[in-house]
Amino acid sequence: MTVAEYLFDFLQKKGLETVFMVSGSSSMWLTDALYRNQRLQAVCCHHEQAAAMAADGYGRLHGIPGCCLVTIGPGATNAITGVAQAFLDSSPMIVISGQANSKLLQYTADTGIRQVGTQSLHLQPIVSSITKYFRVVLDPNATPTLLQEAFQAAISDRPGPVWLDVPIDIQNKTIAEPISFPHPAASSAFPKSSLSEEEEQTILQTLADAQQPLILAGGGIRQANACEELEMLTAQGDIPIVTSRGGIDTIASDNRYFVGRPGAYGDRASHFAIQQCDCLLVLGSRLSVSTVGYYPEQFGKKATKIRIDIDTKELDRKAVPIDHAYCGDLKIILQKLLKKLPKHRSHTKWIEKCQAWKTQYPNVQPSYATEYPLNEYWVTSVLSQLAPAPSNIVVDTGSVCNVVSQSWFLKKGQRYFISGGLSCMGFWATALGTLQKNRSTLAITGDGSMQMNVQELATLAYHSFPVKVFIYHNNGYMLIRHNQHNYMNDRFLGVGPDSGVQTPDFCKVAEAYGIPSVCIEKREELKPSLQKVLEATHPIVCQIKVQEFAPIIPRIASRVQPDGSLKAADFDDLYPFLDKKEA
Repeated sequence: MTVAEYLFDFLQKKGLETVFMVSGSSSMWLTDALYRNQRLQAVCCHHEQAAAMAADGYGRLHGIPGCCLVTIGPGATNAITGVAQAFLDSSPMIVISGQANSKLLQYTADTGIRQVGTQSLHLQPIVSSITKYFRVVLDPNATPTLLQEAFQAAISDRPGPVWLDVPIDIQNKTIAEPISFPHPAASSAFPKSSLSEEEEQTILQTLADAQQPLILAGGGIRQANACEELEMLTAQGDIPIVTSRGGIDTIASDNRYFVGRPGAYGDRASHFAIQQCDCLLVLGSRLSVSTVGYYPEQFGKKATKIRIDIDTKELDRKAVPIDHAYCGDLKIILQKLLKKLPKHRSHTKWIEKCQAWKTQYPNVQPSYATEYPLNEYWVTSVLSQLAPAPSNIVVDTGSVCNVVSQSWFLKKGQRYFISGGLSCMGFWATALGTLQKNRSTLAITGDGSMQMNVQELATLAYHSFPVKVFIYHNNGYMLIRHNQHNYMNDRFLGVGPDSGVQTPDFCKVAEAYGIPSVCIEKREELKPSLQKVLEATHPIVCQIKVQEFAPIIPRIASRVQPDGSLKAADFDDLYPFLDKKEA
């Protein structure tokens, strides 16, 4: 068995079914080995960025590394954006890249010369900071060990991308018999064991003493496969819950304990709950700036704060004062806590208070339904009502991500994917990796972000992948348009057709790729047209004309001071500002 054959045989045996790729001359033996592996599907993308994003999506969905195959030089560097995205959002994936002859590559590394081989580039200094594991395969017989180590690194502790660079003269070398599939003990940077009895008791006692407890669930819940335990914890402890952007799909919107989603573009109910709770249990959230606002030291200011995470580096960051911080596996810890947590604790009045805030301050205002052009919040609310429960929702970045994340009503069983840490335009192409039988795949993007990976419409068309692509067409980059309006006195540059950015008619673009499309402009068209799109069994593009300058609210903003200066408002003082008596 050759090195190239072994790589894909190994991944297939680990459960992988699909490899996303762009072919190239320096990955020729790798490509051929993939072709001859009848148990793997090769999806040929049209840009390596999209191939990496698709592998990222595959890893998020299945919990095993998605695979991206690229070639030398520009093929590898094109993939970097998708790899960085997977790294920041803790998604398991493996990149396999073709490379120049091993002797030329070694000479480049040893001497520091810029280049020897054609298209060759020394990748390790470039990608090591955004991968958990990077190795160049120089010895064919080391392949089993390197691949096992890479695979284990991708899925262990806090998951992330790994990378194997395979020189072209090594790809077709035979691995000496017998071929083994070693299982070395994985070195771990994080403790996998549960907490001590004393630490468990601290958490249980703090929850027992609380009159207004609250859970903040982040993406670490999903990565630990602990969504079921989270739902049991809220019910058994009678504790309301808010979710970070990364944790949106950890609990359904109709769950009686769900309050909202805090952040720079959040909702009043979750912000009020955080600032009025007396115990805040933070589970698997890195407490990013976009989650906690401009005054992290005041986040959950009345609460005893407990934080559990798998990443010690995140726990070491002291921006938000934490009373009790614990490192460990969330699934194990929650299972242990559930065995000891009293089942008859009641916080009825507190839960009713949180739910009253939700009712009183909805993000989607009734008036939005009558606006023209269409309001993105209302469009999203209608789409989320119609979307089937068994769906994978992929949401691009920018204003679309803010609006959809604020207004999407998540049904039990739906998955929700965003580019959280990197906030990368073109993320809609990640949908290529989130396809599943008997589940709908929806990609929601803006007209600006769509163009960053528009070429992948060809991939959808070629494979007839039944992805429904919804494009909110607001003539460019609405979020940046708002920024230049608010802070640059309407000096617009690079935000729309009047300032350097042309946005096409995507129905015509879809036609060029052989994909049917629907265009929605009027209120009465929305519901029947969305229903038609959702019922499609083939790829389809739905262009929705929305407002160019619609407000993105509620949001964290600044108040004008008596001297005319601006000062960021408090975390629970969202714009549009409420009367102080009402707040």
